[in-house]
Amino acid sequence: MFIPPSHPPPVLNADQVIELARTGYLPLELPPSLIVSLQELLRLCTDLFSQDISTKERQYPNAEGTELGYYHIQNEKEYLTLRHQYVEDTATTALSLTAAKFWRLAASFLYRLLADLSTALDIPLQTWDPLLDGCLFLPRSKAEATPTLLRLFNYLPDAGAAEKHTDTGFLTLCIGTASGLQVWRPCLSDSTSLHSGDWINVGTQPTVLAGKTLQWLSAGRVIAGLHRVVPNPEGRQSVVFALRPSLRHPKLDLTPFGEPSMVNLVDVWKGIRGSVFNVNAQVNIRKEQKRRLQEKGWTSSERGGTAKLVEEG
Repeated sequence: MFIPPSHPPPVLNADQVIELARTGYLPLELPPSLIVSLQELLRLCTDLFSQDISTKERQYPNAEGTELGYYHIQNEKEYLTLRHQYVEDTATTALSLTAAKFWRLAASFLYRLLADLSTALDIPLQTWDPLLDGCLFLPRSKAEATPTLLRLFNYLPDAGAAEKHTDTGFLTLCIGTASGLQVWRPCLSDSTSLHSGDWINVGTQPTVLAGKTLQWLSAGRVIAGLHRVVPNPEGRQSVVFALRPSLRHPKLDLTPFGEPSMVNLVDVWKGIRGSVFNVNAQVNIRKEQKRRLQEKGWTSSERGGTAKLVEEG
């Protein structure tokens, strides 16, 4: 009798699993189908960003701050955040269909990485089912949306940037068309310092980053990957897919993660989001968020622990 495997085929070897867990990031080669989908998505990105601002704002109304729709930061960057499909006209429908395909392939890819990490951490794969409910496909409507998102960036030449930060979810796939993304590689031999390490230029290499929710669930066995975006003379576009927790099942049993207790996942998510400031918000909003965090005694640091880091948003 044929018994199907309990896990999908591994993507990562043992060394790569250790690298991702200890540094919070991992450059990877993408599956061919995902590369093809990415190229089509980038083509539509170029078409989108070539339009005037009023058209983009009309097609993708901004909602929930930076979390949905078109967002423009003068003299820095613009971006579109998708958390559900848009089918208002021919242009938005075409982008939604392409985004939906990319979303499905990227989510499947990151799910397989979670499976590899789960094997190494002795976490049953089915533990992720309620945590990813509704996250693996682009939802049809706003009512069905989860925190998981696909974000398309256009960074301006010599100006487009993002301060050092860690992401808030499980895993994030980052792909850029030019240099700009840098990741923090901690000095793994120096366990006495949280600040020893170097900034590494990623270039155009697809890179996976671990997020704060994964760090929290794994009790620090996987650290969140610190990264930033620095300006380059040509500017750049990038595609960011952030796999975040579904909040459809608030009661979370931590037993599979090694802690026999129940928590409210919504409260955990709010706590993680509330401990950071948003590097993709308007400059004045960032400053105010920083001020409030400083008043609470929360400061940014280059490594985890109890210090609070800025978020990808």
